[in-house]
Amino acid sequence: METNNIENETRTWLAQLLESKTKKNPQFSLRAFARMVDVNPAVLSRVLSGKRKMTFNLAVRIADALVLGPEERERLYSFYLSHDTERSDQDKREKELSIECFTAMKEWYHYGITQLLFIDEFREDFKWMSRMLGISELEVKLAVDRLLRLEILDRDERGQLYRTSTHLSTTTDIASAGIRHFQKQILEKAIHSLEHDDIHERDITSITVAINEDKIKEAKAEIKKFRIRMSEFMGEGEKTRVYNLGIHLIPLTKSSKINGGDTREV
Repeated sequence: METNNIENETRTWLAQLLESKTKKNPQFSLRAFARMVDVNPAVLSRVLSGKRKMTFNLAVRIADALVLGPEERERLYSFYLSHDTERSDQDKREKELSIECFTAMKEWYHYGITQLLFIDEFREDFKWMSRMLGISELEVKLAVDRLLRLEILDRDERGQLYRTSTHLSTTTDIASAGIRHFQKQILEKAIHSLEHDDIHERDITSITVAINEDKIKEAKAEIKKFRIRMSEFMGEGEKTRVYNLGIHLIPLTKSSKINGGDTREV
């Protein structure tokens, strides 16, 4: 299958998928779909119009966001399978870029900036942005330059910033120093919020429960779906502030399983 045919096939598939979703739910829109996939609506619009190529990475993100079944995923991925070598090279570039982005963007405010763009009062004023984020103007400028260089942000025909990247999260678990650094910062900010923010502005709660460890993978998938639903809910209407939603699922005891078996410790 030629590259152009792959692009046409995937574009047709995506258009049919959106049409199907719209028929089932009249309120479903391109903008809502973009929020689910975590990309700028302009990106999906360009993909649908043929002005932008849909990468395999974006295809996987769409499949994950819509929780597609095995058959639907197979159909989507099959558009790329006829160019196994080319696809492998592309996947490698995507994966390396993802790790590069996480490493380069290890400071939490990079992600804050990408969301600040959605605030209704947003303006590309480094002084205003620094005040909103509580960081220096130089940190804002360097971060914006870095986000543009990594193609996480881009500029439209009017020169205005918008978010384009699909590399802000991974479809699989990837361990890296950059991710650990970022998560530590978020946990530290949660502690700061606990001490300084009014209780009406935050919600830090937890539950301790005995679990079946075999369900952890499924639980993580459910948590991901919850994050998407909650981000859509909180993103409705006027956007006035950037928040971070953290859901923790961590072990508090050692496992009672030994070497993956069913033997229990006494």
